[in-house]
Formats: sequence, C-alpha cells, structure tokens
Amino acid sequence: MIKLIACDVDGTLLDDQGQLDPETKAAIREAENQGIQFLICSGRSYFEVQLLLEECGLKAEAICLNGADLRDRCGVNLKTHFIDDQYVDQMQALADQRGYIVEFHCQDQTYLTCSQETLYQAFYTYETKDKDWDEAAARAYFRRLWYYNETNYNQPLAKIKQRKVVKIEFIYLPDPDYQELFHQLSGQNINVTSGFCFNNIEINDKKATKGNALKEYCELKGIAEKETVVIGDSYNDMSMFELFPCSVAVANAADDLKRCARYVTKSNNERGVERVIRAILEKNR
Repeated sequence: MIKLIACDVDGTLLDDQGQLDPETKAAIREAENQGIQFLICSGRSYFEVQLLLEECGLKAEAICLNGADLRDRCGVNLKTHFIDDQYVDQMQALADQRGYIVEFHCQDQTYLTCSQETLYQAFYTYETKDKDWDEAAARAYFRRLWYYNETNYNQPLAKIKQRKVVKIEFIYLPDPDYQELFHQLSGQNINVTSGFCFNNIEINDKKATKGNALKEYCELKGIAEKETVVIGDSYNDMSMFELFPCSVAVANAADDLKRCARYVTKSNNERGVERVIRAILEKNR
C-alpha cells in the first residue's frame, strides 16, 4: 500500500504556465483524505513553496532547495544543509568574471548581488530566443515569474553570507557555456545538478539531494521505500529515482530521467500527476 507521494513542482506538478490544475488539486486532497501523504520535493526555496501552497489552497510538508531544507506543514525547519562560504565567494567571483546571473537562496529569502534590470536583460535574451515578444508582454511575464522586491536585489555578498546560504543557482546561462561550466563545477566537493528551466545550474552542500532528504524523511515517519512513489521531470529528481523503486517520470521529463524511471505518465500539461494519484487510489482500494 502506498503511504507517501513525493512530487517535484516545476515541470511536474505545475503546467508550463506555472498553474496547478483543479483536477490535480482535487486528487491530492482525495489522497490525503485516504491517509496518503503528499510531500512537495522542490528546488524552490520554502518562501516560494509557501506562496505556491497558499495560492493553491494546500498545506503540505516540503523538501526544499534540492533536499537542503526540510519543512513541516507549519513551515518549521526540521533540517538544513548550509553551503560553505568558500563556494559563495567562488561562485560570485565566477559570475563577476563571466557576466553570469547568480541567485543565493537562504532560509528566509533569495538574494542577488545584481540589479533587477540586469536580471531582466538576461531573462529577455533567454526568453526571446524562440519567441516574438514585444517589450510590454516581456515585462509583464517577467514580473509574474520573478516576483522579488527591491530587498532581493543589489545585496552585498557579506550580508548574504550572514544569512547563511543553502543553495547557489546560476540562471539564464549562455548556451555555449552551459556544459563546460557544469563539468567544471562537478569536479568539486559539492552537489551540482540542474532543474526545470532557465539554463540553470544548482549547487548545494554535498549531502543535500532530494533523494537523501526523502530517505531521512521516510525514516523519520516510519514509511518504507516500497510504500513511497516519487514523481519528477529533471536531473535534480534523479537522486530520488535512484533510491526509491517506485518512480514515475512525466512525459516531458529529461530522457535520462525517463530511462531511470519505472513508469512514465502523461506530461505536466496533461495532468500527469493526477493520473498517477488516481492510479494509486485505485490500487490502494
């Protein structure tokens, strides 16, 4: 019997517009009513996950920042893996040298050393590669996607380090640089992965993966691996798929993840997660 569904957010639970389908929301609530726990497993910070849960009218425990930050239903921190300051300094120096955009995710918020306009220009260059957008439409989409306020931008690195960094993320990397940088960073004593979009590279403490955090969570709750279903779409979900035998990739997932998955469901735009939940409910009867 399945007792836990551990689900990624972007590219998996949400559609390409960042929306949760009402039918999927209803399936989650039905699963919870039948005693099946729904656990968010995201690369997002808890601040972002909390906004999403409130918008969707859901309450759930969450593995955030790729397994570096575990929260209960009330947002209380259960465990955190911070990243060493040497990597904070190194990644900011790299960003300065090459003109990259880098986010520093802390427990309370996400911070950037650059300005909002600098982030917008990187966003615009990336998003208009294969889309014909006018300036007004691009600005509107940017505001919806990046809902940071002025306190998130132009932050001195020393102040960011005082807040203790949990995840570092390069975003909107130039296509020619992506693979070279990923390979370069992967040789260090850190966990390097990639999420849903934005040509991003995500950096955490070596111990921080979604799979490790989920394993610790299951031990804490007394839930067996065979009683857990994991659902995802991207490389930062791979650690869950490697550790838990009942794994489901959405149809839009990275090919490597689909090869690792036990099952493949419909895409995030076709309510793939809802289909998985309905199948679990039927099997549990």
